[in-house]
Amino acid sequence: MAYKYDKRKPFRTDLEEYAEKWDGMAHLRRENGILEVRFHTDDGPVLFCEAIHAAYLGLLFDISHDPENELVIITGTGDSYLSMSDKEMSFEHVDYATSVTYDWWYQIATRVPLAWLDIPVPVICACNGPFTIHPESVLLSDYIIAGDNTFTVDRHLQDAGCAPIDGVNILYEKLLGPNAGRAMLLNGGVIDAKMGKELGIFAEVVPHGQELERAWEFAREFLQKVPSRIVRRMTREQITQPLREAFTKDIRSSLCHECYSSELRTDAKPEDGHVKMVDKEM
Repeated sequence: MAYKYDKRKPFRTDLEEYAEKWDGMAHLRRENGILEVRFHTDDGPVLFCEAIHAAYLGLLFDISHDPENELVIITGTGDSYLSMSDKEMSFEHVDYATSVTYDWWYQIATRVPLAWLDIPVPVICACNGPFTIHPESVLLSDYIIAGDNTFTVDRHLQDAGCAPIDGVNILYEKLLGPNAGRAMLLNGGVIDAKMGKELGIFAEVVPHGQELERAWEFAREFLQKVPSRIVRRMTREQITQPLREAFTKDIRSSLCHECYSSELRTDAKPEDGHVKMVDKEM
Protein backbone atom coordinates (compact mmCIF):
# COMPACT_ATOMS: atom_id res chain seq x y z
CA MET A 1 0.00 0.00 0.00
CA ALA A 2 1.34 3.42 -0.95
CA TYR A 3 2.42 5.68 1.88
CA LYS A 4 0.11 8.63 2.39
CA TYR A 5 1.87 11.68 3.76
CA ASP A 6 0.14 13.48 6.62
CA LYS A 7 2.01 16.15 8.55
CA ARG A 8 -0.06 15.37 11.66
CA LYS A 9 0.97 11.69 11.76
CA PRO A 10 4.46 10.20 12.12
CA PHE A 11 5.62 7.59 9.66
CA ARG A 12 4.99 4.03 10.85
CA THR A 13 4.75 0.50 9.51
CA ASP A 14 2.05 -2.08 10.22
CA LEU A 15 2.64 -5.76 10.96
CA GLU A 16 -0.39 -6.79 8.91
CA GLU A 17 1.34 -5.43 5.81
CA TYR A 18 4.99 -6.33 6.29
CA ALA A 19 4.38 -9.81 7.75
CA GLU A 20 2.96 -10.91 4.42
CA LYS A 21 5.70 -9.13 2.48
CA TRP A 22 8.53 -10.95 4.28
CA ASP A 23 6.85 -14.32 4.84
CA GLY A 24 9.12 -15.97 2.27
CA MET A 25 12.15 -15.52 4.55
CA ALA A 26 10.64 -15.04 8.02
CA HIS A 27 7.39 -15.94 9.70
CA LEU A 28 6.25 -13.10 11.95
CA ARG A 29 3.72 -13.14 14.77
CA ARG A 30 3.09 -10.78 17.67
CA GLU A 31 1.57 -11.32 21.09
CA ASN A 32 1.13 -8.49 23.60
CA GLY A 33 3.84 -6.40 21.96
CA ILE A 34 6.34 -9.26 21.63
CA LEU A 35 7.26 -9.83 17.99
CA GLU A 36 8.59 -13.26 17.04
CA VAL A 37 10.67 -13.39 13.85
CA ARG A 38 11.36 -16.96 12.75
CA PHE A 39 13.73 -17.11 9.81
CA HIS A 40 13.46 -20.01 7.39
CA THR A 41 14.31 -21.27 3.91
CA ASP A 42 11.31 -23.09 2.44
CA ASP A 43 10.12 -23.68 6.03
CA GLY A 44 13.38 -25.41 6.88
CA PRO A 45 16.75 -24.30 8.29
CA VAL A 46 18.03 -21.04 6.84
CA LEU A 47 20.52 -21.32 3.98
CA PHE A 48 22.25 -17.99 3.62
CA CYS A 49 22.41 -16.23 0.29
CA GLU A 50 23.09 -12.66 -0.72
CA ALA A 51 19.39 -12.12 -1.45
CA ILE A 52 18.60 -12.85 2.22
CA HIS A 53 21.45 -10.59 3.30
CA ALA A 54 20.04 -7.71 1.26
CA ALA A 55 16.48 -8.40 2.42
CA TYR A 56 17.50 -7.98 6.07
CA LEU A 57 17.62 -4.23 5.37
CA GLY A 58 13.97 -4.01 4.37
CA LEU A 59 12.70 -6.40 7.03
CA LEU A 60 14.59 -4.69 9.85
CA PHE A 61 13.43 -1.29 8.64
CA ASP A 62 9.80 -2.41 8.82
CA ILE A 63 10.26 -3.92 12.28
CA SER A 64 12.04 -0.82 13.56
CA HIS A 65 9.33 1.57 12.42
CA ASP A 66 6.39 -0.29 13.93
CA PRO A 67 5.64 1.32 17.31
CA GLU A 68 3.56 -1.69 18.37
CA ASN A 69 6.73 -3.79 18.71
CA GLU A 70 7.83 -3.65 22.36
CA LEU A 71 10.32 -6.51 22.28
CA VAL A 72 11.69 -8.68 19.45
CA ILE A 73 12.53 -12.40 19.53
CA ILE A 74 14.54 -13.73 16.61
CA THR A 75 15.03 -17.42 15.93
CA GLY A 76 15.64 -19.90 13.16
CA THR A 77 13.98 -23.10 12.00
CA GLY A 78 14.93 -26.70 12.73
CA ASP A 79 18.40 -27.67 13.93
CA SER A 80 20.38 -24.79 12.43
CA TYR A 81 20.08 -21.04 12.83
CA LEU A 82 22.06 -20.00 9.75
CA SER A 83 24.40 -21.80 7.37
CA MET A 84 25.60 -21.40 3.81
CA SER A 85 24.58 -23.61 0.94
CA ASP A 86 27.29 -25.19 -1.22
CA LYS A 87 25.75 -23.57 -4.26
CA GLU A 88 26.11 -20.08 -2.81
CA MET A 89 29.79 -20.67 -2.13
CA SER A 90 30.53 -21.16 -5.84
CA PHE A 91 29.14 -17.77 -6.95
CA GLU A 92 28.34 -19.36 -10.31
CA HIS A 93 24.57 -19.45 -10.03
CA VAL A 94 23.80 -15.73 -10.26
CA ASP A 95 24.24 -13.17 -13.01
CA TYR A 96 24.71 -9.84 -11.27
CA ALA A 97 23.49 -6.73 -13.03
CA THR A 98 25.97 -4.56 -11.16
CA SER A 99 29.23 -4.79 -9.23
CA VAL A 100 29.30 -7.70 -6.80
CA THR A 101 31.88 -6.20 -4.50
CA TYR A 102 29.97 -2.92 -4.22
CA ASP A 103 26.25 -3.61 -4.67
CA TRP A 104 26.15 -7.05 -3.05
CA TRP A 105 28.99 -6.86 -0.54
CA TYR A 106 30.03 -3.34 0.40
CA GLN A 107 26.69 -1.56 0.22
CA ILE A 108 24.76 -4.28 2.03
CA ALA A 109 27.30 -5.48 4.56
CA THR A 110 28.16 -1.96 5.72
CA ARG A 111 24.50 -1.29 6.47
CA VAL A 112 23.13 -4.54 7.87
CA PRO A 113 24.87 -4.41 11.29
CA LEU A 114 23.57 -0.91 11.90
CA ALA A 115 20.10 -2.00 10.77
CA TRP A 116 20.15 -4.66 13.50
CA LEU A 117 21.30 -2.08 16.04
CA ASP A 118 18.64 0.40 14.94
CA ILE A 119 15.84 -1.82 16.23
CA PRO A 120 14.65 0.48 19.04
CA VAL A 121 13.53 -2.21 21.51
CA PRO A 122 15.34 -5.06 23.26
CA VAL A 123 16.21 -8.03 21.04
CA ILE A 124 16.31 -11.61 22.30
CA CYS A 125 17.82 -14.35 20.17
CA ALA A 126 16.55 -17.90 20.59
CA CYS A 127 19.51 -19.48 18.83
CA ASN A 128 18.31 -22.90 17.75
CA GLY A 129 21.62 -24.23 16.45
CA PRO A 130 24.83 -23.43 14.57
CA PHE A 131 25.34 -20.10 12.84
CA THR A 132 28.35 -20.29 10.57
CA ILE A 133 28.11 -17.12 8.49
CA HIS A 134 27.34 -13.47 9.28
CA PRO A 135 27.13 -14.00 13.05
CA GLU A 136 25.96 -10.43 13.64
CA SER A 137 22.34 -11.53 13.31
CA VAL A 138 22.87 -13.47 16.56
CA LEU A 139 25.69 -11.65 18.32
CA LEU A 140 24.15 -8.17 18.09
CA SER A 141 21.18 -9.35 20.14
CA ASP A 142 20.87 -8.13 23.71
CA TYR A 143 20.11 -11.51 25.28
CA ILE A 144 21.09 -14.76 23.58
CA ILE A 145 19.51 -18.05 24.63
CA ALA A 146 21.48 -20.77 22.86
CA GLY A 147 20.58 -24.39 22.36
CA ASP A 148 23.20 -26.84 23.52
CA ASN A 149 23.82 -27.76 19.86
CA THR A 150 24.86 -24.19 19.04
CA PHE A 151 28.28 -23.23 17.73
CA THR A 152 29.73 -20.51 15.57
CA VAL A 153 32.90 -20.39 13.51
CA ASP A 154 34.39 -18.00 11.00
CA ARG A 155 36.33 -19.61 8.17
CA HIS A 156 36.77 -16.79 5.67
CA LEU A 157 40.49 -17.57 5.45
CA GLN A 158 40.26 -21.35 5.50
CA ASP A 159 37.26 -21.96 3.22
CA ALA A 160 36.60 -18.82 1.18
CA GLY A 161 40.09 -17.49 0.55
CA CYS A 162 38.80 -14.11 1.69
CA ALA A 163 39.89 -11.70 4.42
CA PRO A 164 37.76 -12.14 7.58
CA ILE A 165 36.93 -8.46 7.88
CA ASP A 166 33.26 -8.10 6.96
CA GLY A 167 32.34 -7.01 10.48
CA VAL A 168 33.06 -10.27 12.27
CA ASN A 169 36.44 -8.76 13.13
CA ILE A 170 34.70 -5.90 14.93
CA LEU A 171 32.40 -8.28 16.82
CA TYR A 172 35.21 -10.64 17.82
CA GLU A 173 37.33 -7.79 19.14
CA LYS A 174 34.42 -6.49 21.22
CA LEU A 175 33.31 -9.90 22.52
CA LEU A 176 36.63 -11.74 22.88
CA GLY A 177 39.22 -8.97 23.17
CA PRO A 178 41.85 -7.94 20.59
CA ASN A 179 44.28 -10.85 20.93
CA ALA A 180 41.74 -13.64 21.32
CA GLY A 181 39.62 -12.17 18.55
CA ARG A 182 42.52 -12.08 16.10
CA ALA A 183 43.58 -15.61 17.02
CA MET A 184 40.07 -16.95 16.53
CA LEU A 185 39.89 -15.47 13.02
CA LEU A 186 43.35 -16.75 12.06
CA ASN A 187 42.86 -20.33 13.26
CA GLY A 188 39.18 -20.73 12.39
CA GLY A 189 38.38 -21.61 15.98
CA VAL A 190 34.96 -22.86 17.02
CA ILE A 191 32.91 -21.24 19.79
CA ASP A 192 30.48 -23.87 21.03
CA ALA A 193 27.64 -23.47 23.50
CA LYS A 194 29.79 -24.21 26.54
CA MET A 195 32.55 -21.79 25.56
CA GLY A 196 30.03 -19.15 24.57
CA LYS A 197 28.40 -19.34 27.99
CA GLU A 198 31.78 -19.17 29.76
CA LEU A 199 32.79 -16.14 27.70
CA GLY A 200 29.51 -14.41 28.45
CA ILE A 201 28.46 -14.35 24.79
CA PHE A 202 25.41 -16.50 25.49
CA ALA A 203 23.25 -15.46 28.43
CA GLU A 204 21.75 -18.94 28.78
CA VAL A 205 22.26 -22.40 27.29
CA VAL A 206 19.25 -24.72 27.21
CA PRO A 207 18.58 -28.13 25.65
CA HIS A 208 18.00 -27.88 21.94
CA GLY A 209 14.31 -27.46 21.22
CA GLN A 210 13.65 -25.32 24.30
CA GLU A 211 15.25 -22.10 23.04
CA LEU A 212 12.11 -20.41 21.75
CA GLU A 213 9.95 -21.41 24.73
CA ARG A 214 12.54 -19.99 27.11
CA ALA A 215 12.81 -16.80 25.02
CA TRP A 216 9.08 -16.20 25.28
CA GLU A 217 9.20 -16.85 29.02
CA PHE A 218 12.03 -14.34 29.44
CA ALA A 219 10.28 -11.80 27.21
CA ARG A 220 7.03 -11.92 29.16
CA GLU A 221 8.88 -11.62 32.47
CA PHE A 222 10.91 -8.71 31.16
CA LEU A 223 7.84 -6.75 30.05
CA GLN A 224 6.28 -7.26 33.48
CA LYS A 225 9.42 -6.09 35.27
CA VAL A 226 10.01 -3.15 32.92
CA PRO A 227 6.53 -1.87 32.04
CA SER A 228 7.69 1.57 30.89
CA ARG A 229 7.84 1.87 27.10
CA ILE A 230 10.38 4.69 27.18
CA VAL A 231 12.62 2.95 29.73
CA ARG A 232 12.87 -0.11 27.47
CA ARG A 233 13.74 2.01 24.48
CA MET A 234 16.30 4.20 26.23
CA THR A 235 17.92 1.12 27.75
CA ARG A 236 18.25 -0.39 24.29
CA GLU A 237 19.69 2.87 22.91
CA GLN A 238 22.38 3.09 25.56
CA ILE A 239 23.48 -0.55 25.75
CA THR A 240 23.91 -0.74 21.96
CA GLN A 241 25.77 2.57 21.64
CA PRO A 242 29.32 1.13 22.01
CA LEU A 243 28.63 -1.36 19.21
CA ARG A 244 27.05 1.33 17.05
CA GLU A 245 30.15 3.48 17.48
CA ALA A 246 32.47 0.59 16.65
CA PHE A 247 30.63 -0.33 13.46
CA THR A 248 30.24 3.29 12.39
CA LYS A 249 33.98 3.80 12.83
CA ASP A 250 35.33 0.66 11.18
CA ILE A 251 32.82 -1.23 9.02
CA ARG A 252 33.33 0.73 5.81
CA SER A 253 37.10 0.45 5.91
CA SER A 254 36.83 -3.27 6.73
CA LEU A 255 34.51 -3.98 3.81
CA CYS A 256 36.70 -2.03 1.40
CA HIS A 257 39.62 -4.23 2.37
CA GLU A 258 37.59 -7.43 2.10
CA CYS A 259 36.32 -6.50 -1.35
CA TYR A 260 39.84 -5.57 -2.47
CA SER A 261 41.31 -8.83 -1.19
CA SER A 262 38.62 -11.05 -2.70
CA GLU A 263 39.83 -14.04 -4.68
CA LEU A 264 37.28 -13.42 -7.41
CA ARG A 265 37.48 -12.13 -10.93
CA THR A 266 34.82 -10.69 -13.19
CA ASP A 267 33.70 -12.26 -16.44
CA ALA A 268 31.74 -9.36 -17.88
CA LYS A 269 29.74 -8.96 -21.03
CA PRO A 270 30.02 -5.27 -21.86
CA GLU A 271 27.14 -5.42 -24.30
CA ASP A 272 24.58 -6.30 -21.64
CA GLY A 273 26.21 -4.78 -18.57
CA HIS A 274 26.05 -8.00 -16.57
CA VAL A 275 28.89 -9.31 -14.46
CA LYS A 276 29.26 -12.98 -13.60
CA MET A 277 31.45 -13.85 -10.64
CA VAL A 278 33.65 -16.95 -10.98
CA ASP A 279 36.05 -18.27 -8.38
CA LYS A 280 39.65 -18.15 -9.64
CA GLU A 281 40.44 -21.49 -8.08
CA MET A 282 37.72 -23.37 -10.00
